[in-house]
Amino acid sequence: MTLIELQKVLGDRVEVCLRNDFTPEERQEENEQTSLIMGVAKQMINNGDLILRAEKLMAQQKNLKHSYAMELINGKGTLE
Repeated sequence: MTLIELQKVLGDRVEVCLRNDFTPEERQEENEQTSLIMGVAKQMINNGDLILRAEKLMAQQKNLKHSYAMELINGKGTLE
Protein backbone atom coordinates (compact mmCIF):
# COMPACT_ATOMS: atom_id res chain seq x y z
CA MET A 1 0.00 0.00 0.00
CA THR A 2 1.33 3.40 -0.90
CA LEU A 3 1.09 6.43 1.38
CA ILE A 4 -1.45 7.92 -1.05
CA GLU A 5 -3.61 4.80 -0.69
CA LEU A 6 -3.18 4.99 3.06
CA GLN A 7 -4.39 8.61 2.97
CA LYS A 8 -7.58 7.47 1.24
CA VAL A 9 -8.18 4.67 3.77
CA LEU A 10 -7.70 7.08 6.67
CA GLY A 11 -10.04 9.61 5.07
CA ASP A 12 -12.67 6.92 4.64
CA ARG A 13 -12.27 5.95 8.31
CA VAL A 14 -12.84 9.55 9.37
CA GLU A 15 -16.11 9.56 7.44
CA VAL A 16 -17.18 6.33 9.16
CA CYS A 17 -16.27 7.75 12.58
CA LEU A 18 -18.43 10.82 11.95
CA ARG A 19 -21.55 8.80 11.19
CA ASN A 20 -24.31 8.95 13.80
CA ASP A 21 -26.41 5.99 12.70
CA PHE A 22 -24.53 3.21 14.53
CA THR A 23 -25.84 1.22 17.46
CA PRO A 24 -23.51 1.22 20.48
CA GLU A 25 -22.28 -2.25 19.48
CA GLU A 26 -21.62 -1.17 15.89
CA ARG A 27 -19.85 1.96 17.14
CA GLN A 28 -17.60 -0.14 19.37
CA GLU A 29 -16.74 -2.45 16.46
CA GLU A 30 -16.01 0.50 14.16
CA ASN A 31 -13.83 2.10 16.84
CA GLU A 32 -11.86 -1.12 17.22
CA GLN A 33 -11.34 -1.36 13.46
CA THR A 34 -10.29 2.29 13.35
CA SER A 35 -7.77 1.72 16.15
CA LEU A 36 -6.29 -1.21 14.26
CA ILE A 37 -6.02 0.82 11.04
CA MET A 38 -4.46 3.73 12.93
CA GLY A 39 -1.83 1.45 14.44
CA VAL A 40 -0.88 0.00 11.07
CA ALA A 41 -0.85 3.48 9.51
CA LYS A 42 1.44 4.78 12.24
CA GLN A 43 3.86 1.92 11.66
CA MET A 44 3.81 2.48 7.89
CA ILE A 45 4.59 6.17 8.42
CA ASN A 46 7.42 5.31 10.83
CA ASN A 47 8.83 2.84 8.31
CA GLY A 48 8.68 5.50 5.61
CA ASP A 49 10.50 7.90 7.91
CA LEU A 50 13.25 5.34 8.52
CA ILE A 51 13.68 4.84 4.78
CA LEU A 52 13.86 8.60 4.15
CA ARG A 53 16.45 9.06 6.89
CA ALA A 54 18.54 6.20 5.53
CA GLU A 55 18.31 7.64 2.01
CA LYS A 56 19.44 11.01 3.35
CA LEU A 57 22.42 9.42 5.10
CA MET A 58 23.28 7.47 1.95
CA ALA A 59 23.24 10.69 -0.06
CA GLN A 60 25.47 12.41 2.50
CA GLN A 61 27.86 9.51 3.12
CA LYS A 62 27.73 7.97 -0.36
CA ASN A 63 27.66 4.45 1.11
CA LEU A 64 25.57 2.75 3.76
CA LYS A 65 25.68 -0.78 2.38
CA HIS A 66 26.91 -2.13 5.72
CA SER A 67 24.61 -0.28 8.10
CA TYR A 68 21.96 -1.43 10.54
CA ALA A 69 19.46 0.89 8.84
CA MET A 70 19.93 -0.80 5.47
CA GLU A 71 19.67 -4.22 7.12
CA LEU A 72 16.32 -3.20 8.63
CA ILE A 73 15.08 -1.77 5.35
CA ASN A 74 16.24 -4.56 3.07
CA GLY A 75 15.75 -7.40 5.53
CA LYS A 76 19.07 -8.91 4.55
CA GLY A 77 21.84 -10.00 6.88
CA THR A 78 24.40 -7.57 5.49
CA LEU A 79 26.19 -7.12 8.80
CA GLU A 80 28.54 -9.79 10.05
